[in-house]
Amino acid sequence: MRKLLFLIVIVVVAISGIIFGSINQQMTELHLLVISFPLRVVDVAVLFLVLGVLLGLLLAALYALGRRLRQASRHKLAKS
Repeated sequence: MRKLLFLIVIVVVAISGIIFGSINQQMTELHLLVISFPLRVVDVAVLFLVLGVLLGLLLAALYALGRRLRQASRHKLAKS
């Protein structure tokens, strides 16, 4: 079930990127700390969308791991 949900999220992100890419062709500059390069506005939007999804998945995984560790420690304390 989780793999299916992850696959659906990836497909939705890819489709939204294709749709935005076909609509907007305007260029912009992306300035990072030491480098600057031109990108389409849609590329910047999709980049930040993907980064947001990955950050959300990472935080969810860390939260789930923390819950499992707390449950395991409580279970261990209850047995002893």
